[in-house]
Amino acid sequence: MSATLTRHPEVPEDELSPKEVIEKVLVIKTALVRNWPLLLLFPLIGFGIGYGMDTYLKTPDKFEANVVFNLGGGSQSSGLGDVAGLLGLGSAPDANIFTGENFFYFVKSRPVLERNLMKEVEVNGQKTLLANFFIDSSGIKTSDWEERPDLQNFHFDTNDVKKLDLNSRIVFNNIVKKAGEATDIASLDRKSSFITISAVMENEHLAGLWVTTLLKTVEEMYTENQTQKTRKTLRLLEQRTDSLAKVLGIAEHKLARQLDYSQQIIMPEARVSATSMERKSSFLQQLYYEAMANVEKMRLSLVREAPLFTEIEGIKVPLDRKSEDKRRAKIGALAGLMVALILTYFRTVFATVPKK
Repeated sequence: MSATLTRHPEVPEDELSPKEVIEKVLVIKTALVRNWPLLLLFPLIGFGIGYGMDTYLKTPDKFEANVVFNLGGGSQSSGLGDVAGLLGLGSAPDANIFTGENFFYFVKSRPVLERNLMKEVEVNGQKTLLANFFIDSSGIKTSDWEERPDLQNFHFDTNDVKKLDLNSRIVFNNIVKKAGEATDIASLDRKSSFITISAVMENEHLAGLWVTTLLKTVEEMYTENQTQKTRKTLRLLEQRTDSLAKVLGIAEHKLARQLDYSQQIIMPEARVSATSMERKSSFLQQLYYEAMANVEKMRLSLVREAPLFTEIEGIKVPLDRKSEDKRRAKIGALAGLMVALILTYFRTVFATVPKK
């Protein structure tokens, strides 16, 4: 008797057949159904713990202030190169120091932040240092000085950093670091030359005041650095003009006395001396007028070389409020679910082990 047998193709040992896949899915389903209390309880416990942490460790809302500006370079006057060359100075400033990423570093550098903090601003109709307003409104008293009761009422009495004592200097360095962390500068877009300065702080008024004052401070210090050589040349020309003015005054006084003397005494020698002094006075007068003209040219050059900071977008009112997302509750629920799945896996594995 012969029988025809239908044979299924053999499945390799390292692969699962469809029947085995279905069996494993059913095992997983059964394990999840049997352990549903764990899958429900642990995520709830994790969510509760995370929600409690979000409630008790809640940070205050912060405000973001942004200002967009464009930096335009100053024009150079070609006619002033000879004037600066006579004094041993170059007429064109080294603009490469403040290009690209160097300018971004310059904005957040310590000298810029220090000068900005020591600026006098008006808050609620009263003049105060921006550093003192930063101490009262930035939350630094509760975040960094919570265990320092001696700093709760601390304020700066002077805006000169060089006059600060050691303790005040340490406090000031802490404020500079805090302000630098809250400040950011970046290009608005790759295709544009616009730059944005932003700050995120707890106080809305402080955030807006900090950004607008910082832009003015950057413009001041940037202009001072870019026109440093021209200002040095101008000082030398002013000193030369003052010296010529003194010498010319003495020469004109002597000339007046000599002319008065020559009119009283009719002698050829007196007339020759007066004529010589008159030529000398005329020469000094010409040098003085040329020096005055060069001073005016250098002053005009300062205006031309000064970079142009054009504000494209100022801060908007009211500022954007940034609330902290309750991540701890979500993380707690996810961690509870993971723990429940691990416990379900081990309970299923131990349940399939045959008992002796």
